[in-house]
Amino acid sequence: MGNLTRLTAFLAAVVPSALVNADAPADLPKISSITYSGSGCIKDPKYSGSLNDPTFTYSNFAATYPGSNRTLNCEVHINLVGGSPGWQFALSSNNVKGHVVLPAGASLDYFTQVFFSQNAAKTSTAKGTFDNTGSGTVDQTVTLRNNLASNKVWSGCTSDGGPGILNVNFRGALSSDTKAYFEAFTENWDIEWRRC
Repeated sequence: MGNLTRLTAFLAAVVPSALVNADAPADLPKISSITYSGSGCIKDPKYSGSLNDPTFTYSNFAATYPGSNRTLNCEVHINLVGGSPGWQFALSSNNVKGHVVLPAGASLDYFTQVFFSQNAAKTSTAKGTFDNTGSGTVDQTVTLRNNLASNKVWSGCTSDGGPGILNVNFRGALSSDTKAYFEAFTENWDIEWRRC
């Protein structure tokens, strides 16, 4: 085994794949500001991680039925600047962890909408549904995933002034004939890069 082969095998064993991923820029765009809007984020969520693995932790994103807040949303607005030239990114999926209490026959519809402010007409939307088709009440932790891979919206190119402002809106809506509840705890995005 040659020295180069040994080095490659060693790196594969000890370095996380995300750190040696050739399909991402060496320097990620910087977040210059994050703002929030919507009925589900009256208190701003807490942001952690990086652009490649962002997580938003909610405080009191809770929908109830009956009541006026059976549907709630939170839209994240991230202003991005800089980064290695010649790259653009898209959100390929959205993952929300939370808790549901659904009586028999009840359901939770959940939606993710993504667009960049520079081209707001180009929007990607995905919908999922969590149904209780059983005879008893479902009271459990859930992970809700919206897949946007087949309809990705790409950012501006970092060579042409930066990615711009990313907007991601998550909404949950309860449908029930009796008491139901949904609370979102965290939201996490999967990001995909390509050359431009």
